[in-house]
Amino acid sequence: MKSLSGMLFCASGIVLMCCMDAVAKALGADLTTFQVVFLRYLGAALWLVLWIALTGASWPKREDLGRQAQRAALLVVTASLFFYAVTHLPLAVVAALGMTAPVYVTLLGAIFFHEKIGPGAWLALGLGAAGSATIIFAGQTNPFASANGDAIAWATALLAPLTYAIVVALLKHHSSREDPAAMTMGQSLIAAILSFPLALGAWPEITPKIAGLGTLIGLLGAVGFLLLINGLRRLPVSVFAVLDYTALIWAGLLGFFFFSEVPGPQLWIGGSLIIAACILNSRRAVEPQPAS
Repeated sequence: MKSLSGMLFCASGIVLMCCMDAVAKALGADLTTFQVVFLRYLGAALWLVLWIALTGASWPKREDLGRQAQRAALLVVTASLFFYAVTHLPLAVVAALGMTAPVYVTLLGAIFFHEKIGPGAWLALGLGAAGSATIIFAGQTNPFASANGDAIAWATALLAPLTYAIVVALLKHHSSREDPAAMTMGQSLIAAILSFPLALGAWPEITPKIAGLGTLIGLLGAVGFLLLINGLRRLPVSVFAVLDYTALIWAGLLGFFFFSEVPGPQLWIGGSLIIAACILNSRRAVEPQPAS
């Protein structure tokens, strides 16, 4: 029963986070990328203030401010890259490229934490790179040579998983010291403060549509993250990793129904290579390590 509830929590969280990406894409038609980022984190912080007040969860602590500021700065960079990408590229394409983040974590672990990379890890890195190249180049001429701004979108879609992987590496070392709700609320509030100067400028007229989507993006981000955290407490990470692959399906469906996006076969071929890389990487992570 505990594992079933964990799967339901995680599956629901993944769906909500995919919906948040779709809302960001819709807002991107009227707002700048930085304005969308600001609304995303301000909204999440406000919703989490309400959550903590109603549930009696822990508030952020002063001694955690430095760690939260580190993560917040990286989250602003990651969200800016990702939201720019989803505004200019199909949702499913960005979701597929985003799945390379766990593979990046392996590489970062070797660079910064001197973790050993064996043959399996190198194979995973190679599959991830091949999948990304297939999605970007298959069926097209050179997308980086286009003059319509797509080159920047492809670059941001590739960089976003890398910066997100750095955030994951930090969370891995910080999560044992902070309560999940306090951690998320604190870093979201700091991220909103950091993104506010970038969001200054000409804002469009705040129509009911923009106001509704602006409120929704923060709610989806806050609730989605809390569902994922509660699910992860009940499930092994390896099981969550398999559930996380469904994000590609949800992104494809949302893109099709709301933005008339029809991904080509290169997405599913490249996405399959990336998923294979993640499966190989997660299996390697749970294998017993030799004693040093």
